[in-house]
Amino acid sequence: MDRILRGIMKYRVTDRKTMVEQFERVRDQPEPKAVFFTCMDSRMIPTRFTETNVGDMFVVRNAGNVIPHSQHFVNEMTTTEPAALELGCIVNNIKHIIVCGHSDCKVSLETVD
Repeated sequence: MDRILRGIMKYRVTDRKTMVEQFERVRDQPEPKAVFFTCMDSRMIPTRFTETNVGDMFVVRNAGNVIPHSQHFVNEMTTTEPAALELGCIVNNIKHIIVCGHSDCKVSLETVD
């Protein structure tokens, strides 16, 4: 945990200003080009291996990069995946949906009896 806290403090001193500038540039007119679904595996860093910047895409991370079919969850009022698709495709007119899987996933999907 100390390493994470030190990283946050270092970010605030070294990178925060640049990130805030990027956020300000896209604040009023973001133009994301894709909705990117990927696993929550801590080794997956979508913005690094896609070389994308702030505002380039929406990223949704969940266990196993699962996008459940809406017919299987008719009683659920809100879930992240359909909301991301609506925000991306309907509100922002995004035409590209990327579902990124990978081998040797370390996220375990176990059923509890």
